[in-house]
Amino acid sequence: MATMESLKIAMLAPEFLPNWGGAGTYSILLARELSKSDEVHVFTTLRPSNGRVGNSPREMEEYFNDRVKIQLVSQARDNFWYNAIFQFNVARNLPRILSKERYDIVHSNHAHMPDLGLKMRKLDSGCITTIHTTLSSQYKGIKSSVRSIDHMEGSERMVRLGYHFLRLIERYYLAKSDNIIFVSDFIRGETARIAKREFHRTKLIRNGIDLEHFKNGDPAPSNRTVNVLFCGRLLALKGLNNLIEAFKIVHKKCPNTRLLLVGGGNIEHWKMTAKQTGIPDDAIAFMGQMRYEEMPGIFRKGDVFVLPSMSESMPLSLLEAMACGRSAIASNVGGIPEIITHGENGYLVKPGDSVELSKRIIELVGNPDLRDRFGAKARTNVEKHFDLKNMVKETREMFLSVAGDS
Repeated sequence: MATMESLKIAMLAPEFLPNWGGAGTYSILLARELSKSDEVHVFTTLRPSNGRVGNSPREMEEYFNDRVKIQLVSQARDNFWYNAIFQFNVARNLPRILSKERYDIVHSNHAHMPDLGLKMRKLDSGCITTIHTTLSSQYKGIKSSVRSIDHMEGSERMVRLGYHFLRLIERYYLAKSDNIIFVSDFIRGETARIAKREFHRTKLIRNGIDLEHFKNGDPAPSNRTVNVLFCGRLLALKGLNNLIEAFKIVHKKCPNTRLLLVGGGNIEHWKMTAKQTGIPDDAIAFMGQMRYEEMPGIFRKGDVFVLPSMSESMPLSLLEAMACGRSAIASNVGGIPEIITHGENGYLVKPGDSVELSKRIIELVGNPDLRDRFGAKARTNVEKHFDLKNMVKETREMFLSVAGDS
């Protein structure tokens, strides 16, 4: 066991390298920053990297300059069942490691519930959970995103079909959780509604952005194509159907616009959706999953950032875009109103309303001064409230408090 000046931390992260989701990016940044002062071990999966970092534990350790120890728990070949396999292997193998290593803190993320088996075996002393979302909020968003499950990605389909069983597991998990970090006021309220109990120790710590990595770029020249940018997993839950419908209206009125979609998922399905909607091939680009190191350049290519999700808590992609000084339009759901003040540093729109979304995009496309004004205020807001350094400092204070009780 480490001294209180230097903690020994186990992080259970089924999403990690290569980063492909918000919880994964959060875990990567937290491991990177905590490893500067503490001993950090990450228990994770091995998933196809497609040329990005994550081909092996050794490659992951080199990514962190050998300051983070990586231990593989399982492999991930899909977007749903991999998590259940990870939970099972953690429950089977980690108790022996915990007994040997004597970690001060075991950190996990919800809604993954990677330490579910540890809680069932009553081996969760020193456990802290960061709640990024709930299965309930995901289900509501998925249910409202499309009419047919045929248009859903596999993980969305499984949550939709298995929700009533998964809800029972989530309630059990929260009933056994004592130390909680909430990433937004919204998710704190959602968790209280589901758990119907008082937790031993909680703290609101909003997601933070590396402000040195995501910097404000120069305004783009006005005499070129105006890029409308989306970054995130290509899911119905993210409002892609509405975005594609909205962009058809935008492009018809403003033919100098182009839609850039950055993220992993079923690209062929969304290409077909765009084609059937009537968007010309040269007006839309599917750029695939990008490395974290590439994202500042991607955000600077965008003139208007759009996040039309049906459900969100504290989306990192929105914070990153705003840190880069991009004007933003996002759905008025979840924790997004804690980031965007409507009409001051961006626009909030009704989720699922493609007509309202198209009007706001057209307004920003035609008004570069308003884009710049929103972008400048967005950067200031992120600097003030969503700095990675503050997030890590507050998280480590929570870790020290829990470790002192264990």
